[in-house]
Amino acid sequence: MTHISRSTQFPERLRNQAVAALVPFFIDGPRGNTETARLAAAAMLDDFDAATPKELQLSAEIIALAWAAIGCLRTAMAATNLPLDDVLRLQDHAIGLDQSSQKATRALEARRKERARNPAAMTPENTRWDEGAFQLAINQSMEKLADANARLAASMATPAPAERRPKPPFLFAERMTRSVLAHQAGN
Repeated sequence: MTHISRSTQFPERLRNQAVAALVPFFIDGPRGNTETARLAAAAMLDDFDAATPKELQLSAEIIALAWAAIGCLRTAMAATNLPLDDVLRLQDHAIGLDQSSQKATRALEARRKERARNPAAMTPENTRWDEGAFQLAINQSMEKLADANARLAASMATPAPAERRPKPPFLFAERMTRSVLAHQAGN
């Protein structure tokens, strides 16, 4: 961490709040291990090396949005018997989530550049955690991920319809002559 006054560093409770919000993204199915998910969320969040409450908030938002986008794409690819409209909707969700993640990434990079350029300008007012924006991003991500997971579970529970193979136009091979080709073109 760079030299930042203690008043702008985030308290442990904000880190715990961010980790708790990210845990559902890392639980693998209904029998997933919560402790493992918490450790994975904490490790990923720590990799962002946030120095202020706002950077921590943006880091958590980036993780949630990106994870939800991956979940939407996974379902669009893995659920083979989804209607085309559902596949396209999931892809649209993934694109929207990715755009939000990119926006949060740009904001995080701008905050870091400003902090590196002028650490003395980092005050509690301009590094404050925005609870409303945080909850909005987490809720949006969870909603899209839950929808994708539900569609995937329903797809896996419903067997795909058997493919109907078209009958070949002939039962035996015949030599291709002009008269055979002309006869097949006429059908």
